[in-house]
Amino acid sequence: MTMLNHLSAFADRALQAAMPVSPRYAVSLIDRRTGKPHRISDIPLRLITCDPFETARDLMRDRDPARWDTAIHRLDRKGAIQ
Repeated sequence: MTMLNHLSAFADRALQAAMPVSPRYAVSLIDRRTGKPHRISDIPLRLITCDPFETARDLMRDRDPARWDTAIHRLDRKGAIQ
């Protein structure tokens, strides 16, 4: 195996290290009555975004704020909630 076979993998890792990663957030819609996330087909509604406040505003559009809320969690590099 030559070094050329590993060149693209090396270039990808170098690019990831050189470019700053913008933080990612998980935004969930929360039912205030139960305190639990809203579910669709028993899967919690969670949106991954770099702009959490705009996403939260979009989720709350046309919803009653007395019944609904949003939760914003920052994600680490692997995608786990911090």
